[in-house]
Amino acid sequence: MPQVTGAIHEVGVDQLFFSTTDARGVIRHSNNVFIELSRYRRDELSGAPHNIIRHPEMPGGAFKAMWDTLKTGSPFAAYVRNLAADGSEYDVFATVTPLSDGGYLSVRTRPVCSDLFETACDIYRDARAIEDQAVNAGANRRAAAEEGLGRIAELLTGVGLSSYEEFQNTALPAEVARREELSEGIPERPGATGDLRVMLEAVTTIAAGLDSWMSGQQQLAELSASLKAAGKGLTRTLEDPRLNAERIAALDRSDPRVKPLADLLDLWTQMQSLVSPLVARLVDTLAQLDSNGARTRFRIALARLHATITSLFTVELIDGAGDLQYSAEAIPDLIESLRDGIAEMERQAQAHSALAAQAVAYIGEASRMMTIPNQLLMLWTGSPASSDPALPATAAELSSAASGVVESVGRRLAELDELTTRCQAIHVADNSADLRDALESFTTAASAVAPS
Repeated sequence: MPQVTGAIHEVGVDQLFFSTTDARGVIRHSNNVFIELSRYRRDELSGAPHNIIRHPEMPGGAFKAMWDTLKTGSPFAAYVRNLAADGSEYDVFATVTPLSDGGYLSVRTRPVCSDLFETACDIYRDARAIEDQAVNAGANRRAAAEEGLGRIAELLTGVGLSSYEEFQNTALPAEVARREELSEGIPERPGATGDLRVMLEAVTTIAAGLDSWMSGQQQLAELSASLKAAGKGLTRTLEDPRLNAERIAALDRSDPRVKPLADLLDLWTQMQSLVSPLVARLVDTLAQLDSNGARTRFRIALARLHATITSLFTVELIDGAGDLQYSAEAIPDLIESLRDGIAEMERQAQAHSALAAQAVAYIGEASRMMTIPNQLLMLWTGSPASSDPALPATAAELSSAASGVVESVGRRLAELDELTTRCQAIHVADNSADLRDALESFTTAASAVAPS
């Protein structure tokens, strides 16, 4: 391993690293950007383990998180500090995607979301310290990595993230969106002709379609946050401590002023026991809807990144720049990743529709179950008896609480119904057929320019 010199070199916004490896992480392909910034020659990288560029400051727990994710067949994303052949270092935001032959495709970019990057660096430093302590105490690197991963999970929880997946689902869309704001965009080559022109036009169409898809997802993200808040609000209302069964049972039912309220509250308690499990299922469904949306945004952002690197390889072919055989050989793996990404986004769109429909059904059922007790409580709260100054103190407090609960339940159910209906109305996969058609056009044209 090269000696760390402390020198740093910056990655440009439009410098996208690309590499593929076999199942063991041995490098098969590496693009010119990777060669330039890693300071290794292509022949030194080809056949070398990808961890040839691993920086010693990186915690093993981060790579364990990567392999644990990849083994499930899912893509992975993380901030990584790399070490070049000359001992200098450079930071990247890395994505790794499984390929059908057991290998992996990686695209890496400059980190441009400083808050997320700094959070990751702080967590890595802490996790690495834990791992070093474990090794010094006699643990091997594998066991130390386990401890490091546990520390990473613990620190993510401390910043409000339930898992590493939640972190990467937040970071990748943010990084891709910000990089695209800073980037010059997909290069234009108006002079391109023939199959190469078809390829560039097709991949540009794919990128535009993914942008449109992400726009719908941003609307869903905002709705999802509101749905979760309303669902939690409904749960809090149903569990209002002022209307607990013990207080209601303690009411003096022999008092004619109290008995009507006590009877109504008894009914409320019975209905609450039936409605609460339904609301719990609703809240769980809303959480699944939110997670599904986050995973969809992750896959769209990953596809946008793959579309961008595909366009850069296409431009290299048009310009006759770089290693043309390598550029052409890299494209089939990118086609596979784009095809799989679009298919996964379609599956997630179907899951969204099913979850949104389930949420609507739960809300409708809860509303129907709450109608009668709500109406009866409204009759009480609207009657002169509810504001009788002679009403015993406990009964008066329960009467006031009942009034607030009735209003809150009605408001929360109406809010949930309106938000979920809006979720259903957003058709997140309307242009998936156009994306598939554009990819097929690209694939056909690419096969015509493939090296013999």
